[in-house]
Amino acid sequence: MNHMTNLEHITAQDRRWTFAVLVMIVGLSACKPVIEGELGEPFDKRSGFVGTWEIVTFTQQDMNSPVNEIRDFSSFYLEDTDAPLKLVFSDDDSYTVEIEQGRNYFGSGGTWSFDDPDYPTYLLLEGASDTLQYNLGATIRPHDPTMSIEYRRSCGQGAALTETVTYRFTFNRLD
Repeated sequence: MNHMTNLEHITAQDRRWTFAVLVMIVGLSACKPVIEGELGEPFDKRSGFVGTWEIVTFTQQDMNSPVNEIRDFSSFYLEDTDAPLKLVFSDDDSYTVEIEQGRNYFGSGGTWSFDDPDYPTYLLLEGASDTLQYNLGATIRPHDPTMSIEYRRSCGQGAALTETVTYRFTFNRLD
């Protein structure tokens, strides 16, 4: 009988601890600040992109390399030139490429767009003979000084499609 009394005592003590923990949780959750106000109107994603952009870095990553090395080839665009690669995106959806040295991964000009105007993930450059797709590093706001994009090359088709190399370009805004 004495044994039964000890079990009842432990159960009552467990109830008190459980109640105390619940009171603490409710009390702590009540201390959260109330969020007030608005973030404001979302900015126009296109207006952040419009302007002249000059290349500052160019890297290449071999996606099949076990080392996963990223190589910096910026000098191919920047060494011994007064006019590095420039991309000019206009309000009328046109774009131009100005290049003196280095490989041109952007076509000869044409029109530009996003995959989704409200939530862009890809930049699409449409020329006379092809459409190029670049992954956006981030959405560019009108006051952002830099832009990062990636061009991913692949081999194969369908289920056998394999990414082989990723080119990363970083540009500074000139205007």
